[in-house]
Amino acid sequence: MKIYFKVADAYFNVDITEPVDDRNLIGTCAPFHVKAPEAEGQPQMFSITVGRTLVTPDAEGEEVGQFDCGGMTHGVYRIENGYKFLLRNMDNEIACALNAYDSFSRCEVSLFGDENNRSYGLSNAMMIAFAYAGAMHGIVLMHASVIMFEGRGYLFLGKSGTGKSTHTGLWLKYIKDCELLNDDNPAVRYFPDGRVIVYGSPWSGKTPCYKNKQVPVGAYVRLEQYPENIIARENVLGSFASILSSCSTMMWDKPSYDAICDTVSGIVEHTKTYHLRCLPDEAAARLSNATITQ
Repeated sequence: MKIYFKVADAYFNVDITEPVDDRNLIGTCAPFHVKAPEAEGQPQMFSITVGRTLVTPDAEGEEVGQFDCGGMTHGVYRIENGYKFLLRNMDNEIACALNAYDSFSRCEVSLFGDENNRSYGLSNAMMIAFAYAGAMHGIVLMHASVIMFEGRGYLFLGKSGTGKSTHTGLWLKYIKDCELLNDDNPAVRYFPDGRVIVYGSPWSGKTPCYKNKQVPVGAYVRLEQYPENIIARENVLGSFASILSSCSTMMWDKPSYDAICDTVSGIVEHTKTYHLRCLPDEAAARLSNATITQ
């Protein structure tokens, strides 16, 4: 059973080879589902084959790093022609084993545990495949909370606990005609003609916000908690560092990392980035809105 999706104007598919209908495992992807005839005429960015015995839940190969995803750290191993990921849930139990080959264009997945565990594992496997297959297509998956306002998307960046969701929540409360596009993992695509578009995705952290919508990027804002509200435009180097540090990257995989750096360079050239030091209050929301939407 092959199911097709389109995220950030890129197609991929999930092929569930088990006799059990596991479509319920990918409910957050429903807004991004496309019919097979449409997808078959388009190049597939990647494909994932799901089967119970395709990938063992054992470490193998050389451990090359740890992948931080959803508050958990997952092991990454270099295998022949690719990488192996062992994805664990919040109880440190194996939820998914993922083998990714050929620059993440071809993936194999086995899922473990109950339905909730398998759903968590498959969703994270799809997110990882999308992040690194997308690197070769001008797409970056970012850690950001995104507000749509007057036809543009504003991405708020920062480490966990900085207050991204709090600040976008203040926009929603105090700024008229705002809409949350995604609260944790939007996709941003840079096109050769200079367009920078932010898209909703099937992944949104703890906030269920899975919208199949897109808008041009209006600005990036790096947040920092501070005892007063101050905002300033970042220079080119500061913008590059702020955006790159918010992208899903694997520094040990040079092709994808170089591609992401090239994409971020293009984004910086065609967008603005600000540094907002602020309190979690209405005045901060109004200050950022008045500044970055000009």
